[in-house]
Amino acid sequence: MGKKHILIAALCTAMTLSLAACGNQDTEQKKDSSDAEGYVYVPEYITLDGEDESTWFSNLMLLGNSLYYTQYKYDEATGESTQTVCEYSLADAGVKEIPLQIRENGSLSCYAPDGEGNIYTVVSDYSSENMSEEGWTIPDMFLGKWDSQGTAVFEKDITDAVNRAGENSYIQDVLVDGQGNIYVCAENAVLLFDSAGEEQGMVEISDGWISAIGFGKDEKVYLCYYDYNSNSGGTVLSEIDFAGKKIGNTYKNLPGMNGNGLSVGIEKDFLINDGSRVYEYDLASETYEELFSWLECDINGSYVDYVGTTEDGKLVAVIRDWETGATEIAKLNKTAASEVVQKEEIIIGTLYDSQELQAAAVAFNKANDTYHVSIKTYIDNNNGTENSYQDAITNLNNDITSGANCPDILDLSQLNAEQLAAKGIIEDLTPYLEKSSVFDKEDFIDNLLDGFTYDGVLVAIPTSFTISTVVGKTSEVGEEMGWTLDEMMTFAKAHPDAELFDGIEQSTMLYYCMMYNQDAFVDWANGESHFDSEEFKTLLEFVNMFPQEIDWTSYEGGAKVEERQAGEILLENAYISDFQEVQIYPAMYGEPVTFIGFPTTDGSVGCSMSASSLYGITAKSDQKDGAWAFIESYLSSAGDSMYSWGFSTLKEKMQEHIDEITKVEYLLDENGEQVLDENGEPILTSGGGGIGWEDWEYTYHPSTEEEVELVMELISVATPASNVSNDEILNIITEEADAYFKGQKTLDDVVNIIQSKAQIYISENS
Repeated sequence: MGKKHILIAALCTAMTLSLAACGNQDTEQKKDSSDAEGYVYVPEYITLDGEDESTWFSNLMLLGNSLYYTQYKYDEATGESTQTVCEYSLADAGVKEIPLQIRENGSLSCYAPDGEGNIYTVVSDYSSENMSEEGWTIPDMFLGKWDSQGTAVFEKDITDAVNRAGENSYIQDVLVDGQGNIYVCAENAVLLFDSAGEEQGMVEISDGWISAIGFGKDEKVYLCYYDYNSNSGGTVLSEIDFAGKKIGNTYKNLPGMNGNGLSVGIEKDFLINDGSRVYEYDLASETYEELFSWLECDINGSYVDYVGTTEDGKLVAVIRDWETGATEIAKLNKTAASEVVQKEEIIIGTLYDSQELQAAAVAFNKANDTYHVSIKTYIDNNNGTENSYQDAITNLNNDITSGANCPDILDLSQLNAEQLAAKGIIEDLTPYLEKSSVFDKEDFIDNLLDGFTYDGVLVAIPTSFTISTVVGKTSEVGEEMGWTLDEMMTFAKAHPDAELFDGIEQSTMLYYCMMYNQDAFVDWANGESHFDSEEFKTLLEFVNMFPQEIDWTSYEGGAKVEERQAGEILLENAYISDFQEVQIYPAMYGEPVTFIGFPTTDGSVGCSMSASSLYGITAKSDQKDGAWAFIESYLSSAGDSMYSWGFSTLKEKMQEHIDEITKVEYLLDENGEQVLDENGEPILTSGGGGIGWEDWEYTYHPSTEEEVELVMELISVATPASNVSNDEILNIITEEADAYFKGQKTLDDVVNIIQSKAQIYISENS
């Protein structure tokens, strides 16, 4: 097989320098051409030429100034496949191939170069007749060494050693140090072998799991693992004492790892990637320093499989797009910030970063010549505490009120959008939508925009949503949707020997009641609360019908289909993210059902809409046009990503999905005739998928017109769910209502206290 050429496809100077580069700049400040200081990292891409359906590359890693990867090729004519380790020189772009004569039924689990031309491998041999209880083949494991020509130096059966590390243990990596010692990394142990492949012992992690193994700047081998027994828990780093067959010095305070290996640092000991940012970690001080954010390089950090350092201190990243399978190699060149063309900076403020948001930001940044999006995450995953959420809210509020550090866009999915709109923090998106050349109001499903409009302010336009409601037997609850708390209480009392819901305690039911009914008691626009009302008293009486606690150690989960069909469990919380999911409930209850909804104070249908990708523009932003350009871009690509979930908010995409899930297709033979099953019925090839709990399963059929109409009716009555997670008002209610639930205070006393405290909070925050 001829050599596959690897071409350096460096971006042209203009394109490269127009990319927002990553470095040590303060991302809280707006960028322009006058404040570019320090340095940045500019990506230059190396393209692996020749990747197609029959040839593909994987397992990329860096050693010295060489990039190694495995190349797999399948010959359709002969049905044969070959595995080759390739070494690509970053210095001269030359390629060297090392073909490996892997055993016939073998699969390369992992490999490691030693820098002297040799390759070490761990191969899983599936010719073994050993079978697991589940019926899959248990492979034999072989440790091998190959010279620079691909000739086997040795091959050792290490199956017994691997099983001593843990029966059927997964081998995740292999490493060889400067003395030729070999380290084979399993899930919670490292097997040690000498330079001849002879077993020398094992280093075990007794109560934890290994996330990575790699070299430090001192050329020693280190292990990164999660230690369940440490005082604070979390990820720790330890030197491996090969001679002593034990863990050596241990280090803590690491940034969160992305599970893609340890790498030698540029100036400090280690380079660590957490999926959003890259840090350098110093062993002596047990501290880390951020080098850059992937997003500032226009790279989706969640796609970065590996990042390493060359001998001359250059960074190389391997980027694997999960959606397309495409691989990119980026050399990150340290560049003076003054040489990089600056864009207008748009900052998105979010409590939690997400892969979906990163992907959208990267796509926008690459396509837009004027604006560049950065993400500011307010919850630090590397330093989490029990107060992290409240600290994040405080910091976000400080930035919003400061003006200078106010984000241009807010992720509203974890915030109280209605409260923010009442305070004048969120810009009305209606004028932007009216001027848009991409969207009209009519492009979105009916009632969606009205649902996210508070006192005339359209706070956000979600890309997708799911709906939540309550379902019960039609014979028990009737055919109409909607009921009050009083009506549900009467229904429960009429069935004293049945459970209203399965496995729900007071705190959970209180959460649901406030999610569906908070607007009845809180008026953010006028700064008023109404917790001293008869409706709220009824709500607490209703919650008091549920157990204070459930003994989860003895609780039996599952579908409990027999109990539901026998009337022992009356109602079910239904979460619907696709049209076919409404099929589950009549199958589970064994008869027609009504999606009656959660009870509300006014008897309206308690059907909530939980939206994703909910982004609003802040009123203080000085980049509102650019912020709208990002939101518009996000909406345009909605539904095209693997991260998409739920119903599309766009009518056109919703209809495309309806057309797909209602399509009825049958299995046909070679003559185009329907194939029948054992009962003489045609076999469906459309529909498909399903759900199962323990011994109960249900397979979806293509959605009927009636099922589609049902879902559309639920969507038409659904309203945005009130975000009461970690909400101070819910905290007040929970804390004070506990005395009523325990019989320590009267209902009137409790609601008066709740009203007083809630009113103070609302007055201070309206």
